Amino acid sequence: MNAPADLPRTRAEISSYRETSTHDDVLRFIDELVARTDLVRRTTLGRSGEGRDMAALVLSDGACFTPEQARAEGRLIVMIEANIHAGEVEGKESVLALARDLTLGGLGKKILSRLCLVVVPNFNPDGNDRINPNNRRLDLANLEGQVNPEGGVGTRYTGEGWNLNRDAVKQEAVETRNLARFFNEWWPHVFIDCHTTDGSLHAFDLTFDTSHSNQRLFRRLQKRTRTLLEEVSDNVERRHGFKSTWYGNFVVEDDPTSGWATYPALPRFGSHYRGLLGRIDVLLETYSYIDFRRRCDVMYAWLIELLRYCSRNASGLARAVEQEEKRTVRRGEKLDPRPRVVVNSGVARREEGGALRFDYPAYALGGDRIRILSFDRESLSARRYPGGQRVEYRVPHMRTFIPTVRVATPSAYLAPPSLAEALERHGIAFEALAEETEFDVESYVILDIEKTHSPDVAALVPPPGSAEIPLSAKPPPRRFETVLSVRPERRRVKLPAGTLLVRTAQRAGTLAIYLLEPHSDDGFTRWEFLDTLLRVGELYPVHRLLDAPPPPRVKQE
Repeated sequence: MNAPADLPRTRAEISSYRETSTHDDVLRFIDELVARTDLVRRTTLGRSGEGRDMAALVLSDGACFTPEQARAEGRLIVMIEANIHAGEVEGKESVLALARDLTLGGLGKKILSRLCLVVVPNFNPDGNDRINPNNRRLDLANLEGQVNPEGGVGTRYTGEGWNLNRDAVKQEAVETRNLARFFNEWWPHVFIDCHTTDGSLHAFDLTFDTSHSNQRLFRRLQKRTRTLLEEVSDNVERRHGFKSTWYGNFVVEDDPTSGWATYPALPRFGSHYRGLLGRIDVLLETYSYIDFRRRCDVMYAWLIELLRYCSRNASGLARAVEQEEKRTVRRGEKLDPRPRVVVNSGVARREEGGALRFDYPAYALGGDRIRILSFDRESLSARRYPGGQRVEYRVPHMRTFIPTVRVATPSAYLAPPSLAEALERHGIAFEALAEETEFDVESYVILDIEKTHSPDVAALVPPPGSAEIPLSAKPPPRRFETVLSVRPERRRVKLPAGTLLVRTAQRAGTLAIYLLEPHSDDGFTRWEFLDTLLRVGELYPVHRLLDAPPPPRVKQE
């Protein structure tokens, strides 16, 4: 990842990896690339919270620079997002270099003839430009931070304090809303999300993962994605010399035999959100404790090998995703109660003082095991990296989630008008009732309402020039969630004109179920969208329609 001097170069390359690109650096690089090749177009997601242009690149052999052209050409659409956490900058530097090498460097002739590649190099531009050497400062005692470039990096959060990778459902950040609109316009088959991770001590350069949401419902696509990731991992090691494995951390840090566990299957995380939409999602996490140059190089290697795989298998991948979309629509049409949608995988507990908290445990299904290359026990206990001796441990692979609440797919939901804007942002189609109408529905009686806090979804924004607060310092929570206890019952209800009819026979049908159920661990109720309408002893304001919905009587919103 070092270009000749006559080609555009990233700030990382120019500075010999002592610095990362500012947002202005990113825009200058993009504009120079666009000026020098007709294989690239610049577009935008919109403006960030502080008014910066959220620029994107579309790369093609010339046949498709819009979603409409890509679909007309039958291209596999691949979207890459980088810098969602702007202290994790390797993806930003790598995707810019990759765009250059695919076009001016001649690397992408075959790739760009089969794919339409959409790149968002700096998804969090406001956090990116809050560069400070003490952001993500290395702290091995707490298994936190990273080996920074000398010039420092940006912040995990946006300039307004939002964690964008906990915002996919609630969409409080304008950046998230911009991406949702952009995503729904392009509707990519494959989405690649670039991160950097700290955590448990191991000897891999990068860990990878995919969606774990509704593992039974989406088992065909998730199996296909796992095959993709393992083949690409092999290619990266064979061709580039980097070792990779599935994302995770030891359950007990000083005991590697305790198991290797992935993160919660909540759609507030972008990967699980896109999995609910039946799209192929790839999560890449370079390893914080290796040096910055190596992190950039391993990210670049993974991106190019992923694109090569997608290029070779373009028609099969597109077909797999399109079949998944058809299955989603059919579930809303058939009214078969057997394929159930998981809407909660959490386990509630009480802390001292009675506060309600949730855990989201993962399990090793059927003796699922993984080989983790790490270090001797003494090195792990002493928090030494690299450790004194490399050791391979064969341990339980905890990547399966056991549902605590599952529901059958109704034909539609009947929802209050106040949810119209939120549904629209998620790309969920709905109609408004033209007149007061009676329905036989399944409703929920509200038995109890409680609050729980949301960790790591928002942060206090440090003053300009100051470093952000590390997670180990336990910054106070700034966001809370609503938790309902409910009882289902059948009844006949009369609903006013303007009530929203949300059919599940649509491409976002599974997402609609997850968002609208009252006991969902990551739906509209949890994120306080309905708080003003909730009363203990009264009906939950969203109803399940089990019979075939009436034909549309008004124009679709």
